[in-house]
Amino acid sequence: MSFHHGELLLITVNHETVSMEDRERYSLDESQIRTLYQRLHRSPDIEESLILNTCNRFELYTKTSDPRNGISIVFKTLQDFYKIDIQELESHASTRYGPEAIKHLIEVSAGLRSQITGEAEIFGQVKEAYAMCQNLGYAGKLINRMVQKGFQAVKLIRNSTPIGEGQINISNVAVDLSMKIFGALHKTSVLIIGTGEIGEKTAKALNSRGANEFGIASHSSERAEIASHRWGGSPRNLENIQSYLNEYDIVISSTDAERPILDARVLSEIVRARKNRPLFLIDLGMPRNFDPSCEEMEDVFLYNLDDLAEIAEANLKERKAAIKRSEEIADQKSVSIWRMLESRGLVNFQ
Repeated sequence: MSFHHGELLLITVNHETVSMEDRERYSLDESQIRTLYQRLHRSPDIEESLILNTCNRFELYTKTSDPRNGISIVFKTLQDFYKIDIQELESHASTRYGPEAIKHLIEVSAGLRSQITGEAEIFGQVKEAYAMCQNLGYAGKLINRMVQKGFQAVKLIRNSTPIGEGQINISNVAVDLSMKIFGALHKTSVLIIGTGEIGEKTAKALNSRGANEFGIASHSSERAEIASHRWGGSPRNLENIQSYLNEYDIVISSTDAERPILDARVLSEIVRARKNRPLFLIDLGMPRNFDPSCEEMEDVFLYNLDDLAEIAEANLKERKAAIKRSEEIADQKSVSIWRMLESRGLVNFQ
């Protein structure tokens, strides 16, 4: 029996095949995601869809009523939405169908395809994407069953393998890198930019490693105040960053920003005032929070998401067996989920 897999289509642009510069082009805010959903569903051939957009990936899962034309409809919609040449889009994107799309969803949600293998934040991000999809009415029976059964598989992976042991996340890697550079952090001044989930995890990682005095900067003074009460640290307003950045040795930034919050011109003035004191910038943002050209300045050391992923993956060898077992579970569960969808008449076969 050969399945007619084209009804379930995945298009993915992610860190495994695309540079950071190119990934930035696919980064969306919530209103843009809503707009993309609306444009996709102008076509009667797009019956269901799910958009996942994170720092390192853009993914679109769709159920199409016309598998032969579904991929061209989706690619044309993305081409128009992103205002990108179709050949360039095709060079950035990978496609999966049927059980392979389900397997990919499971592996992504379990952290197997994350830059830092095994990190748990991605599961929450997939849940948020699914909740948004449901609230907007774009999840039908296929998407609902696929995601719900996929989540069960993720929980099995995380409960039956040590893939997520050790509190693996980008914030811990950033703080551990800071410790390697400066040693004991209680003598080092650190500024956190951003009061979201990554900012919170960074503050917890700093606290657990003895850095109790740090700044928390936000575009909103109120959010900075609230975060400082919850996490410790001193509130700072991001708008006046030039006036106080000189006080800090390490800056860990993860704020949402359409353009860099620090450009080379502003930073060059700060660097001159520091008089050869090194400044370490750890950029966890997507799009990036710091102008990449800042790295070229003397006494400035800039690390981005890709740099931190390389550091984390260097310590991965002992978890290779857990990864292999997790991938086997994802493979088995994706096939069983596809067969369940088929048995319920949610996909066709030939």
